[in-house]
Amino acid sequence: MGRSDVAVADAKPRQYYEFSAITIKKRSLALFFLRLPVFVPIILTIPGWVSLNAKDTLTITEATVLGSGGILCLYGALSITPIITLTGAQWIAPLRRWYGIWFAVIGLADTTTAAITTDFAGGVFGRLAGHTFLLTGFFIITLAFPVLATANTPAQRKLGKYWKRLQRMTYVIWFFAVVHLLLLDGFKPFGGPEDGLAPFHQRFYQAVAVSIPLIVLRLPPVRRWVTEQRAQGRQWVVWATFAPLIVFYLTAMVFIINNEFFIGMQLFQLQAIED
Repeated sequence: MGRSDVAVADAKPRQYYEFSAITIKKRSLALFFLRLPVFVPIILTIPGWVSLNAKDTLTITEATVLGSGGILCLYGALSITPIITLTGAQWIAPLRRWYGIWFAVIGLADTTTAAITTDFAGGVFGRLAGHTFLLTGFFIITLAFPVLATANTPAQRKLGKYWKRLQRMTYVIWFFAVVHLLLLDGFKPFGGPEDGLAPFHQRFYQAVAVSIPLIVLRLPPVRRWVTEQRAQGRQWVVWATFAPLIVFYLTAMVFIINNEFFIGMQLFQLQAIED
């Protein structure tokens, strides 16, 4: 082997490591920015907390802002596995735990604030469990904390075969989250006095629309098929097959995010006017 061949051979590992370092940096930066949305509901609610519910802004809008923020975090956590299935992007896996943790944090903030500021009769208990939709919401938060507290490697080792069973409680939380929104909003007919899109603005329908693609992509036969297509270099077949579900999912998420920002900015601006 000549000197030029040796130089080329030595250069290849360096290029590989340099490429890997750049890739890691880009992914770390992407993960940093993808973690930031969890802070939006908290930021939008801070003025109401600081002012001790001036103008009853928390009473009027807190459940929507923190509630929608918590739902977004829950669906963010639930979306990671299907996204990995579709793309093979294992590097986004840490976001699953991150959004799960913040679902619990925002849920606790929502529950605490509601227990203090809402007008339901029966004191703190009535504000937390005095209605069916409140009871389901409180049940969700109660289930969320043991699941999240054990979502780590040390807990997995200690719990052994029981760890997976406990983590599957996430699906129970998911189910009750949809039920909570159904009890909160009820059914609304198609059409409406404003833009004729009443179901699209209702959180129950939004939750169902987001849930359907996530459930489909969790089915073992579907996951196996997607993995096989990706292994054969037929990613385009996967995208073409699931394009309708992806559009369905994204449309529902846009409505949820729009609701979060619209009501959240009302909460934030109302407090700004008070100041």
